[in-house]
Amino acid sequence: MKPIESEKDITIQDIYDRQCNKEILATTALYGPWTPEGAFDWKSYTTLVENVVQNSSVPATNVDTTWAIYNDWPLTKELVWKTAGIAQENSQFLSDDRPLVVAGLNTNSFEITLDDIAPTLCKQIEEIDKGLKERRLTDRIRYMPVPDKRLYQASRDEKIRVYREIGQVVENFTDYGMVFFELDIGIPGFGSNFTPEEIESILGETVAIQEYKSALISQKTGFRCVYDFCDDILRIHIVEKVAPRRVQYSTGNDWFISLARYGKNLEKHGYLLGASQISPMLFKMWRDFVVAAKPCSLAIEQDLQAAAKDFWTPGNVGIYRHYLAIFLAFTGLIDHPLPHPACEARFRVQPDDYFLPLRHALRLGLLDRSEAKSRVRHIVPGCKTWTDAEISKRIEYMS
Repeated sequence: MKPIESEKDITIQDIYDRQCNKEILATTALYGPWTPEGAFDWKSYTTLVENVVQNSSVPATNVDTTWAIYNDWPLTKELVWKTAGIAQENSQFLSDDRPLVVAGLNTNSFEITLDDIAPTLCKQIEEIDKGLKERRLTDRIRYMPVPDKRLYQASRDEKIRVYREIGQVVENFTDYGMVFFELDIGIPGFGSNFTPEEIESILGETVAIQEYKSALISQKTGFRCVYDFCDDILRIHIVEKVAPRRVQYSTGNDWFISLARYGKNLEKHGYLLGASQISPMLFKMWRDFVVAAKPCSLAIEQDLQAAAKDFWTPGNVGIYRHYLAIFLAFTGLIDHPLPHPACEARFRVQPDDYFLPLRHALRLGLLDRSEAKSRVRHIVPGCKTWTDAEISKRIEYMS
């Protein structure tokens, strides 16, 4: 394996050399559905969790697609407990060395200092852990703290110290460790700003980290293409260098799902993001074909990437969430294509754009064309007054 010091050192050959057909460990960021009355749709959520676990993917809750930024703490805890309970009932679909649930944690809404981040997370985990024990639920849980905004201006030593403290907290509650989450979606001051050197030190000095999720979907200057994924390859190299047997590298990039196949030099590698919620069944089929070295895996990969790219609007995560809801409603996995009641108007998909996820549902074979007309009338706002001919014409354009 050649040394890599920066993105400039990465070549096409280096990318080819990392491709493999090993098992891709799947973790799916769950969607949080809502009813027209403004209540959380537990019936649909149960269907989503069951669908994810039964397709051998670890469910991740209280994350971006579960509308974590809007949910209050009682709902957040209930989401973790409910997800753990469903996963426990279906534990035969996941190997014993994998967690049954990933629980997102967030300290950004608190008025605290850097020194308070780990103690605040500790209190959150204590409450979650107490509820798990009271309900006799699994302890096969992995925690994923969202990067705290106070780390953005912190020094390298402070970032490393805080993560070491977080790791010590997590180790007191679970043997399945924590996810080190790096986020850059092109919004200044939002997410994380770790340098490669900081990442290397954090991974090396925080032994509780068992998974590193790199979600890097920001535009590059100097390129006509939106994304060149050299920064992801650089980060895969860091895991190879620092902790190739301890840390699972999980791409969080909807634009290049293929990154999940670049784990040749890693013992554990996988995929985590809302895109896998599009169809856990298709994602499992893709992963199985990768292991079997079937060329059709590349076709499925491209199809799934196409949908994810269409749903993703750089700098507007809310639109992505709502597109996912509409898609899941068209494919019958949830009852209502609604965003969180507190979602701002600018994060909501407009009626004319509902036909975009319909196109992908038809193309991926997840919606029978004979059912499309009735689904359109039920799901797309304003379509109840359309004639059959008008709806059929729009569906025909989606071919």
